[in-house]
Amino acid sequence: MNDQPDLSARAPESAPRMGDAHTATTNKEKALWLLEQLVPDTGVNNLGLALQVSGRLRPDVLGAALAVVAGRFEVLRTVFRASGAELVKETVPAGEFAVPVEPLELSGGPLAEDLTAFVDRPFPLDGRPLIRVATATTADGDVLCVAVHHLVFDMVSVGVLLQALVPVYDAVAAGRPLPEQAVAPVPALAEPAPRPADLDHWRRTLDGFDPTGLDLWCGTPRGRQPVLAGESAVRTIGPRAQQAAVELQRAARAPMGAVMLAAYAALLAAHGAGPDLVIGSPVDVRGADSGAIGYHVNVVPIRIRVDLAEGFRPLARQARDAFLGAMAHAHTSVDELAGELPGIGTSWQTQLFRHLFNFLPDAPVGELRVDGMPARLLTVENPHSKFDLELVGSPARAELMLRHSRTLAPADAAALLARYEALLVTAAEDPDRPLGETAGWSERDRETVDRANDTALNGQPASVEAAFTSWARSRPADVAVLDGDRSITYGELDAAADAVRERLADAGVRPAEVVAVAAAPGETAAALLGCWRAGAVCLPLDPCEEPFLQARRLTQAAAKTVLTGAGVRMPAGVDLPAGADMPPALPLPAFSGTGPGTGPERSGAPVDPYGDEARRDAPACRLPAGEEDEAQSAVVLSHAAIADTAAHFARELGVRPGTGVLSLARPGTLAALFDAALALSVGGRLVPVPQEARTDAAALRAAAERHGADVLAVPPGTAPQVVEELGSQLSGLTVLVAGDELSAPAAKALLAADCRLYCGYGAPQTTGWALVGRVTTPEETRRGRPIGNTRAFVAAPDGRELPVGVRGELCLVGTGTALDTPDGPALPDHPGYGRHHRTGRLAEWQPDGTLVWHPREQPATDTAAGPAAPGAAADDTLVSEFVAIWQQLLSCEVTAQTHFFDAGGHSLLAAVLTQQVEDVTGIALQLRDVFEHPTPAALAARVRR
Repeated sequence: MNDQPDLSARAPESAPRMGDAHTATTNKEKALWLLEQLVPDTGVNNLGLALQVSGRLRPDVLGAALAVVAGRFEVLRTVFRASGAELVKETVPAGEFAVPVEPLELSGGPLAEDLTAFVDRPFPLDGRPLIRVATATTADGDVLCVAVHHLVFDMVSVGVLLQALVPVYDAVAAGRPLPEQAVAPVPALAEPAPRPADLDHWRRTLDGFDPTGLDLWCGTPRGRQPVLAGESAVRTIGPRAQQAAVELQRAARAPMGAVMLAAYAALLAAHGAGPDLVIGSPVDVRGADSGAIGYHVNVVPIRIRVDLAEGFRPLARQARDAFLGAMAHAHTSVDELAGELPGIGTSWQTQLFRHLFNFLPDAPVGELRVDGMPARLLTVENPHSKFDLELVGSPARAELMLRHSRTLAPADAAALLARYEALLVTAAEDPDRPLGETAGWSERDRETVDRANDTALNGQPASVEAAFTSWARSRPADVAVLDGDRSITYGELDAAADAVRERLADAGVRPAEVVAVAAAPGETAAALLGCWRAGAVCLPLDPCEEPFLQARRLTQAAAKTVLTGAGVRMPAGVDLPAGADMPPALPLPAFSGTGPGTGPERSGAPVDPYGDEARRDAPACRLPAGEEDEAQSAVVLSHAAIADTAAHFARELGVRPGTGVLSLARPGTLAALFDAALALSVGGRLVPVPQEARTDAAALRAAAERHGADVLAVPPGTAPQVVEELGSQLSGLTVLVAGDELSAPAAKALLAADCRLYCGYGAPQTTGWALVGRVTTPEETRRGRPIGNTRAFVAAPDGRELPVGVRGELCLVGTGTALDTPDGPALPDHPGYGRHHRTGRLAEWQPDGTLVWHPREQPATDTAAGPAAPGAAADDTLVSEFVAIWQQLLSCEVTAQTHFFDAGGHSLLAAVLTQQVEDVTGIALQLRDVFEHPTPAALAARVRR
């Protein structure tokens, strides 16, 4: 080779001629190629480097320097050609290979975006070079950007390439002979064959590992389709956390890398991964050949079993031993075992690890100059992430970077880094404290959750009856109930309640005994208040309910008596359980309720059989636990539960003296009790609607306009079309509805009508509401905050409380939870909060302190495999041919609906599948087609398009 290159040399117009030597591809190279097929329109496997100089770069000099460097490094002249399921690797002779310098297109926006776009442009695997170079002129100087495919490059190669390129550029620009070392040929580094001892080590290490336990409980759940778009989050570690890492290093007698790895494992486990984790760690396997360019990194699997009941010290020592063991066998790639380990393959769903740990030791960067001009490296953002998470630790710079898939939101990534730092600090304070007590929380998480749970209600009456009595004695002429043509004042209702109390006393009813009520809404209100004044537990019934259901509820509750309204008859001739008797009926005292009478003058409070504080905890009502199976289960609510719920919603919904509360609820339901308590505890008016208004929005409007009602709590089970029609019928109404039952069209209609819309969530063992939030967009229907005197927390399966953004089971504590009953299971105890209700519903805290609860899980369906499957005829020839291919590759029984990956297929087999489909049909498919159409029937439909 001449010392001085010919500057007039031009790049060939076409792709370089393939060399004569064909080289077998490695499993690592096949894996990279298969990944590229999943996202063929992006450079998911591309790496980039960018350099900005303070002056101008000479394109002719740069082209000549690149020719020298490419001629020197054989690996840069390595090209690949993909054909079907085959990948061929060849080397182009030095004299026939050139790297043209193209202009870097500048968009006028941020330079970083232009650099990313250039690097992300895919390389076709058709024999053309896997390196491209571009330059651009900016106000700050010229920019050089180099993009290289991962098949011939890794991050270590970046430094090697710069060290090789800059001296050559300098020499050519100055007209000096090239340095001897700058032209010495560098053959491609051939990695040694797998060592049997290493393979045996990986088999033993990974024996029994199940990769399905690697999902995190934050971000978007991982689907069948790979999401390779990625972002980065960076955090500077504070002095306290830096010192904590040093203290942990001493306490665990482990290197800093092992300490940081242990903290990462604990963080992952606290967020749902594990407890059996395999974390990948990139290792440079160049050995003595540190100046080699190429893809010479093995990602070694480090298996760690995290027990959150233990402290950090034993975890760090386990991480140390696992890390050192992996390093000792790093020269043999675990890719050599692809498909061999049970449950682990090369498919997207069964890959060995989803989380990477990269520890960067101190590597100072010296002064960089090009042709005498100061130069600096520019960051080229990678818009892809091949793994769910990659933690890059750089203690020398006190910096952490988290590379993450876009299934994780940027806010979640930032929160993970904050929790990692907090974990180091708390672990250093006591290395033997159980990790489950602290891991996964940051100071901001705790502040957010505690602030959201600051729900104390102060100065509340002990019960709804006490609140009602206060209004009745101070404003007896105000209207309490508007029931059709009947207008019942607070004074009249107060007198009627006293009459009920006296009748119950005459019947021998004692405190805590159950009294059933079957009456019209106005009479039911008086019966409720009278029962409570007698200290009884009220069991509301629907007079229109099936007789056998009424009888079952009465016998299960062991009701002492039944208060019956005018015209109500109790069931007779109904089969009862052995030894059970129907309780006697007790007619309610008659009262006219014609208004505007006030009732007799009254002063003072009625006799309270409990006393204020005792009454709050006493049982008040026994109601169905759910609308679907009323007779089989019941919930008993305390006076505090009903009073606190009514007080919270009165404030939330703006219910005041004189506010009309529409009630669509059927008698005997929890929703009817809520409506009555909401109105009567603050001096409002209860407006029960006629039966037809429960299914007819026009009739509901008539009732609302007639009585001037302002607030509506939509009862469970209301027809969606009725709720949707409310928007056009009742403009400006304040509406409360269960978020699970509000459709998007209904939400849009209500918001368009300027309704004040609130959505809530209520679990079976509560007053019907536990969370509530104001809705301003149709997407906010499952978001709210805990109601008064209620604490919500999100729990892991082991009971640990989870922080912001992490999915878990919604649990509730507070006065609104049901009381334990002899005929039902007791609520469990929590070590921190005591008696609590586990709802069985997934939820997660949001950064603003609201809770989002998730819809109940539906049976899983495969939408990709289901448009084509139903229409696939049994005698469809193409489907039958595909079934035969499936059966040959998977070695199992196959039907038209067999899911390729669920039946054991992986990416390598999928590549073979696409080749066989092409042989049968003549149509070339991409690997992603198999992911999107994973059954014979679905793929046949795809081929026919």
